[in-house]
Amino acid sequence: MQIFSVPAFFILFRETLEASIVLSVMLTLIDKIVEDRNSRRSMKRKAWAGVVSGVALSLATAAIFLSLYYTVAKQAWEKSEPLWEGVLGLIAVVLITLMAFSMIRVDTWREKWERKLTKVTLDAVNKEELNPEHEVGSRRRKWALFLIPFTVVVREGVEAVIFLGGIGLEGSGTAYPLPAVVGGACGVFIGYVLYRGSGRVALKAFLGAATLLLLVIAAGLFAGSVHELEEYTDNEHFLWKLRCCDPDGNNVWSLLQALVGWRNEATRGTLSAYIVYWVVVLLALLFLRYKWSREAARPATQDPPSPV
Repeated sequence: MQIFSVPAFFILFRETLEASIVLSVMLTLIDKIVEDRNSRRSMKRKAWAGVVSGVALSLATAAIFLSLYYTVAKQAWEKSEPLWEGVLGLIAVVLITLMAFSMIRVDTWREKWERKLTKVTLDAVNKEELNPEHEVGSRRRKWALFLIPFTVVVREGVEAVIFLGGIGLEGSGTAYPLPAVVGGACGVFIGYVLYRGSGRVALKAFLGAATLLLLVIAAGLFAGSVHELEEYTDNEHFLWKLRCCDPDGNNVWSLLQALVGWRNEATRGTLSAYIVYWVVVLLALLFLRYKWSREAARPATQDPPSPV
């Protein structure tokens, strides 16, 4: 019985991290902009209410989805399970790879969200100064501090459920509760570290290692998805089969299979898929590095709005 899914840990970690960064930016802006103590408390309560409501809705959605997924859906797909495992695995490969690329620039998320949220926070502070004929706009700004964290948390929660669906057909439902809790806690902790601005060198090293591990996981998942499609079409052409290193059973090879998709056999499709994946990833990383260097060299056309 599986009790800890490493891919699930990183999925929950990444989604929780962005939500915690958004909340930390919003709370920091409120502290900077709002002078009145009672107003600060009121605005922070709205932001926290949005977070709690978003978490509650995300958990309810995840519980319904996963309960249906591991009962009705999985039984309905039993006859064509290799096909569904292959298709959903390919979808998960794309999503996890995009997630890995986004984690490379985690240190820029705070600046991005600060630019987005400054105007919203200022509007919320000044809502009482609006004219009576702008009552609708005032009401909208009044709820902005609730709706922004609420929608961000719900969006990240839905993304996490989709990611888990992509990797979950081969696993057991018992493999997800623990990594969900641990990944969420780590995401909140790293968000707090970014909020405090400490340990940036160690944090960048950790995020770099996490990015590499996500790519390794996605590469193994890609090869495994191709194997499922080969099995469904009965089109397997084996290149080798090792007598050792069998992942069946409770051993280190089964752990490597769950983590990086290890197999003690290879086909033309799985080997080609693994090589092609890394070629595409390396080309994409070179392109992104070129793009980011161009963006860094380009002078800013407009300064972000001042928070004071």
